[in-house]
Amino acid sequence: MYNEQTLLQLFDQLEIKYEYRAHEAVFTCEQANTALPENAGAHCKNLFVKDETGRMWLLVIPDDRRADLKAIQEKIGSKRLSFCSAERMEEFLGVTPGSVTPLAVINDTGNRVQLVVDKIVMGWDIIRCHPLANTATVSISREDFEKFIRHAGHELNVINLV
Repeated sequence: MYNEQTLLQLFDQLEIKYEYRAHEAVFTCEQANTALPENAGAHCKNLFVKDETGRMWLLVIPDDRRADLKAIQEKIGSKRLSFCSAERMEEFLGVTPGSVTPLAVINDTGNRVQLVVDKIVMGWDIIRCHPLANTATVSISREDFEKFIRHAGHELNVINLV
């Protein structure tokens, strides 16, 4: 499993440019925005959910939008979405609550988690997210984000979630 240090080493190997900003541990989008109020780019809210059949998704939406799981489940072709447990989060993404990030798909080597990113997020030139730990934020270009997701062996599904 990758951790923050090995993720950043992978960024270097893949020639992914990033800005790294350490901060106190944050558990909500509001706390993250307080910790780094001046950072430009898409601020992401990350939701790790499953449906009644056990299918899992990592949903990435703008942090200033409300997540309507009923509406989202229709858009992704599912029913009865609910949040995954901390244990499942650690097992499949290698992160703990508060540290969920689209970059965690690097730890989903079995491709059990589908990554779905809102079109608004992908409309930004810079995407901000945790580097597998909620004590820092990295800012990377949209192009490097896409490159990373491909390297992780995941499909980047971009739709209107909110």
